[in-house]
Amino acid sequence: MRVLLCLLSEQHVPNLLSVHHFQPDRLVLVETTAMQTRRAAENFLRALHLGGLDYGERCDVELLHAEDNLDAVRAVLRSAFGKYPSAEWIANVTGGTKPMSIAAFEFFKATAGRVVYTNFTRPNVLLALDSSSEETCEHKLSISEFLAGYGFESRKADEKIREAEGRARKWAPCAGLIAKHASCQDILSLSDDERATARKKGWEIQPGRLKTASPDVASAVCDTFSLQGNGTGDSLHGCIDKYVVEFLTGGWLEVYFWELLSRHADALGLWDVRLGLEVGRRGDSSGNDFDVAFMREYGLAMVECKSGSQDHDPGSDILYKVEAVTRQFRALRVRSYLATTGSNVLDASGNLKTSVKNRASIYNCRIVTAAEIKQIANGGDTPDAIRRLLFNATEPKR
Repeated sequence: MRVLLCLLSEQHVPNLLSVHHFQPDRLVLVETTAMQTRRAAENFLRALHLGGLDYGERCDVELLHAEDNLDAVRAVLRSAFGKYPSAEWIANVTGGTKPMSIAAFEFFKATAGRVVYTNFTRPNVLLALDSSSEETCEHKLSISEFLAGYGFESRKADEKIREAEGRARKWAPCAGLIAKHASCQDILSLSDDERATARKKGWEIQPGRLKTASPDVASAVCDTFSLQGNGTGDSLHGCIDKYVVEFLTGGWLEVYFWELLSRHADALGLWDVRLGLEVGRRGDSSGNDFDVAFMREYGLAMVECKSGSQDHDPGSDILYKVEAVTRQFRALRVRSYLATTGSNVLDASGNLKTSVKNRASIYNCRIVTAAEIKQIANGGDTPDAIRRLLFNATEPKR
C-alpha cells in the first residue's frame, strides 16, 4: 500500500499535483489549527474530487496544534505512521512551516520513506531531496480545481458557460473586426436605464443608435446579427436579444480575447481558457465576474475587459477592483490583465499615465491599451506577438 503525506498550507497546488502524480492508496494530510480554521483539508479534498480523485474515505487528517514545535510535529508524524507502518510512504514537504518540513524530512529519512519537494517556479516537478532525481506530473489543474483549493467556486453552471462560449465562437469574426479599430466609442449607445433593461429583455435598435468605426464593422454587425439597413452604421436597425445587447455594449472585447487565447492556447502554454466565470467563496453570497480566465504555468490568470471611453472612471479605479479580486486567493501565481479601449488610462501623449503604470506595477497587472489591441488585431495575431504583449511584461525574472 502506498501512502502519501502532505503538509497543508495556503499554497495547495504542489500538494494537489503530487497526489495526481503518485496516485496513493491512502492520503494523510497534516493540518494546523490555522489551516483547519480555513478548512484547508476540506478544500483540498474537494479540489481533488473535481480533478477526478475521490479520497473522502481514504484520507486521514492529522491535526497539529503547535506548528513551530518540532516535538509536536514529530508526535503527529508518529501517530500517522503508526496506522500504516508497513506501507510505502512518500512525504511531500513543500507545504507547512519550516519546522514541519524539517521534522517530516528527518522522520521519513529515518523510516526509509521517500521525501519530495517542489520549487514554486516549477510546481509540477517533484524533486527527491535525497538525490538529484526528479519526476514531472502531467496533470493540468483546471480553474475549478485551483479555485476549490482556496475555498472558492465557479457559480455559473458549466452548461451556461459552454452556451456563452458557443455564441462567442460564432461571433468571434465580428469581434475581430471591431478590435481592428478598438474605438473608445460605444457601438450601441444606451443610457444606464436603457442598458439595464436591454441586457435583461433585449432591444429594438432604431436607425442612428449604432456607431460603427468603419463600413467593414457595420457590415459585419449587420450580417452577424441579421439587422436591416443599407449597410451603414447609422441605417442599421432591428430586434436583438439580451446576449447581442451585451456584445454590442462592450462584450465584444471579452469575446475577442477569449477566442484569441483559446486559438493560441497550445502555443502559449495555456489551458482551460474560459469565458464569463462567476467566482465566489463557498458559503458566501457575494462574488466577482471573470471576463476571461485561463491557467498558465499552474497559476490562474484573469483578464478584465473594459470597452468604450471609460470616461466615468477618470481615476482608473478599475485597477482597485482587479487587485481586490486577485488578492483574495493569496496565491503566488495569480496574474491579472486589464484590456481597455478607454482613454482614461492614457496621458496627453497617448502613453500610460505614470500613476496608472506605477499602480499596475505594484498590483502586478498588465494593462493592454487600445493601441495594442489594434496592433494584435491588425496582423500581430501570432503566438510570439501575444506572448510578448501579455506575458513577458508580467513574468518575474528567474
